[in-house]
Amino acid sequence: MYNNKFIAFIDILGFGTLVEKSAEIPDIAESILDALISMNPQLLHQVMFGSLNEEKIPEERLDDAKAVLAQMNINMSKMHPVTISYFSDSLVLSAEADDVIASQTILELLAKLSIKLWDEHSLLIRGGITLGKLVHTDNGPLFGPAMNRAYHLESQEAVTPRIIFDDHCIEEFRKIHTFEVLEPLIETDEKYHYISLPACFRYITTSSTLAYSDSDQLRNIQRAETEVLSKIQNIISLSPPQRVKEKYEWLDIETQKILTD
Repeated sequence: MYNNKFIAFIDILGFGTLVEKSAEIPDIAESILDALISMNPQLLHQVMFGSLNEEKIPEERLDDAKAVLAQMNINMSKMHPVTISYFSDSLVLSAEADDVIASQTILELLAKLSIKLWDEHSLLIRGGITLGKLVHTDNGPLFGPAMNRAYHLESQEAVTPRIIFDDHCIEEFRKIHTFEVLEPLIETDEKYHYISLPACFRYITTSSTLAYSDSDQLRNIQRAETEVLSKIQNIISLSPPQRVKEKYEWLDIETQKILTD
């Protein structure tokens, strides 16, 4: 019944508090809706394997280019399927362990999603990534030891706004030589390998295919990268609850370490 799969379980930090505030502040409700729409599996599938540099395409050819890209993503999704489920503020992505393209695409998606949620909605994510036995089907069941483990990594061990890997999982990723491109996405402390927001910026702007695109999308990400540290420090200066403040203080240190070296 079970297949051996890479699985990422992702959660939006502070989501419950935002929902409580949204009853009185309509702008927050709108931001929550936009953030959740950006996590919609259908939208993620549409951009999973490529995007257009639209400003470089003549207007009269843009619709044709979009159609070609859409068909490419459909074909690639069939060849290298990534299963995506989301509920409330949580997102689960999985791919077969022997599908290199699909499994590495999950990491690329997480980097882009992390930046998008931060830049557009000031939201941070936390998660766990592992490799193990899993049942995960589109619009269907999701269960297995790997799901339990990924949830445990997110809820009990990640603590700060980061996505942590099980050791055996990162070891499997690194057996494939193409993973070298993704190394700028990975940080390490005394206990874990993990992905953080500043590492996402570093990867997207230096090593991803988008880094060589000279596109508006890249320029927007580069602009967000220049603003990330001041944005974090401004949030800290507003004296949020201590448990929240500690997460931003960790992120402040992490960002200075990665982006100001």
